[in-house]
Amino acid sequence: MANLVTFIEKEFILNQVQRSNGRAVVYGSAKTASCAVRHFDKETLTLEGNPAELEPFRSWESISAYLSYQGQRLTFTSKVRKIEGNRMVVAFPERLFKAPQRKSIRVPPPHGLKLEFFLQNERVRIDCPESQEYLEIEMPVLREGFDPSSMGSLLDSFTRKAGARYTRNGIVMFNKARMPETVEEKLVSRLGRVLLVASTKSPLPSEDPYPEGRIVTQAMADSFEGPSIFMEGSLLEKNREEKSNQGIVSEIYCPILYYQYVVGYIYLMNDTAKKVCLDFRAVDFAWEFARMLACSLKLHGYYKVDDGWKPDPHEPVVMDLSATGCLFVVPRTAHAVRLKKTAVIDIRIVSGDCTLDLKGRVARRLEDKDNELYGIAFLNQDPALAEALRTLLYADGSSRFACDELSIQD
Repeated sequence: MANLVTFIEKEFILNQVQRSNGRAVVYGSAKTASCAVRHFDKETLTLEGNPAELEPFRSWESISAYLSYQGQRLTFTSKVRKIEGNRMVVAFPERLFKAPQRKSIRVPPPHGLKLEFFLQNERVRIDCPESQEYLEIEMPVLREGFDPSSMGSLLDSFTRKAGARYTRNGIVMFNKARMPETVEEKLVSRLGRVLLVASTKSPLPSEDPYPEGRIVTQAMADSFEGPSIFMEGSLLEKNREEKSNQGIVSEIYCPILYYQYVVGYIYLMNDTAKKVCLDFRAVDFAWEFARMLACSLKLHGYYKVDDGWKPDPHEPVVMDLSATGCLFVVPRTAHAVRLKKTAVIDIRIVSGDCTLDLKGRVARRLEDKDNELYGIAFLNQDPALAEALRTLLYADGSSRFACDELSIQD
């Protein structure tokens, strides 16, 4: 991740770069220029370069710039104010970042570029609840010793291992005739996350330790139940108290995610016969099996693909692009399902007569009040496709100025 440079550091660094005649490489849509920092004030930054390189830039277009200071690569985005011969005046950058070492430099999307994406599940339609989370169906790292050689062997290995660890275990599958009934089932089906009741005498966890987001926190549960908890009390809390009176010590509901569909859940429980509170090790156990089960269901064609269904593409706002990935924004109102880290999507980029079809994996996810921001890493690009994308984004395929940030030195 890039680290933000403080305001005081920013002015100091720009002063030093200006005094040392340091180079700044400016990238626009299919254009690049090598410049020197000549002047800056509170509103503008003036760069000086070759007039032939600066001429293709236009007023008010977005640019990305990279410079180097004492071996540290720095980057900022801005807008061109005007071009005057060998000088480019841009808006003073609001933020200056210490750039991570990426293989390809990010640039603003070319004017008129359109990016669409499709989820891998678009042609799968299942009579099961849909959650807010989208998870790719992939075999997890195997740690628990489940046997994936066949569906029967997988189920048997789960029953055997879970039986040795927990008082009770089970698999509940949803379908048209069996939808979520209890508040616990409705909660995990809506959120697509694990409900860990570490103790029936304590609240749910206040924080989620998993980077990708895996468990239901107390705040999530309160939000799910809504304002009624202030008037009528929490149904989840009432159920925990009732279960405690019945001798139940701890339990887990782990959703079986088939893309964004919750096709069922894994249940683990300890009671007075085995007075051990379930913890994150039990979450890992259930999560690994749930993902393996989803893979097995897909492998055996349990849920059919609807070839006649043609879904509409999702059209995010593209923030920037590089030869190896992109960053785009999806308004929450336009797309209710959140893509988990590692999710794979089909991407189509259209710019003029150029159409590129790629696959991408979610490398990171950020969010604000209204939007989800996704950093996407492109997958398995053949050389011709990679070169077409470089030509689209960089000047002459970036033959003069390398796309690798590591090449930008003092």
